[in-house]
Amino acid sequence: MNHSKQNSNQADDGWTVVQGRRGKRKVIKEKSGKDFYQPYQHESRNPRRVKIERCSSARRNKPSLRYYPQNNRSDKIERARDFRRQILAGERLDLSAYCTVFRLIPDYYGSLDWLEQIESDGLEPDLVVFSVLMNKARTLDQAFDVLEMVKRRHIKPNLITFNTLMNKAHTWNQAYDVLEMIKQHHITPNMITFSTLMSKAPAWNQAYDVLEIMKQYNIKPDLITFHILMNKIETWDQASKVFDMMKQRSIKPNLITFNTLMKKTKTSDQAFDVLKMIKPYNIKPDLVTFSTLMSKAQTWNQASKVLEIIKQHRIKPDLITFNTLVKKAETWKQVLKVLEMMKQRRVEPDWITFETLRKKATTRSQRNQVTQLQRRYR
Repeated sequence: MNHSKQNSNQADDGWTVVQGRRGKRKVIKEKSGKDFYQPYQHESRNPRRVKIERCSSARRNKPSLRYYPQNNRSDKIERARDFRRQILAGERLDLSAYCTVFRLIPDYYGSLDWLEQIESDGLEPDLVVFSVLMNKARTLDQAFDVLEMVKRRHIKPNLITFNTLMNKAHTWNQAYDVLEMIKQHHITPNMITFSTLMSKAPAWNQAYDVLEIMKQYNIKPDLITFHILMNKIETWDQASKVFDMMKQRSIKPNLITFNTLMKKTKTSDQAFDVLKMIKPYNIKPDLVTFSTLMSKAQTWNQASKVLEIIKQHRIKPDLITFNTLVKKAETWKQVLKVLEMMKQRRVEPDWITFETLRKKATTRSQRNQVTQLQRRYR
């Protein structure tokens, strides 16, 4: 097998340009040989930050390059180990460097080990360090443990601390208790506080009560707040009420607003009403809109009507659209029609498609057709 050779030359700007099979990449090297994280451009991919590491081939013993995405969990651990090697080598890190380490550590208990390292170096962890540590907590109890550490060091928690604490709450009562703690510390809550509190509400009534509390602090709800409230809707009357509140406050809805509203509809007539509401705002519905609309269809004719609307908007239906259409089929002839459309658009069926087909098949010959089709796509 022929392998393309990697050629490298030193650029004028201090970069080392490496020529490989996928084009040119830029690598910057220190005297110590340690690699940095630098962006590279590839003609078929978006620019992203990567780790570039030297390795050796087992057969040819020649240097090559390995690329790891920076957001990879193992990569973050490796970067944290680099900091650990610096400490073992006798180098001292400042508090800002330790904050960087805290953000790289993926788990809570690993961050606690680094907290001990900070104190052993004679540094005093500040509120920023504890805020990052609280973000690593997986349970509310762990987050409260961090808050106790803050209090023992006589550090005054701020609103960010309590917002993070509220985000770790699992129930509405726990989140509301955090709001009471904010009041006790004479801290004024902000929009993030109430948005987080509303997201923890188990039902519409509690979410709507949050709006009343916001009025007491003269905080005006924004579009995100109404989106959270819309997710708590239980009836169509509540949906209309939320939409009227947005109009009264001159908050312009976007496509997410209408897609969320359509998901909360109970009948196809209500879903089509939402589609009509989109037009005055000059918003183009997307495939999510029409897939949701099709899922609300009660008959095959209504689902076919949605498919025609999709074609009029020049949107390509995907696998989810066709799976929904198969579910709405009332006869085996209609099922075969959907399969033929999928074939024309080169959309391959998945396991959901075949499960739906088995439910639709009522005779032995129809079941055999499903089996043959499944074998073809194996």
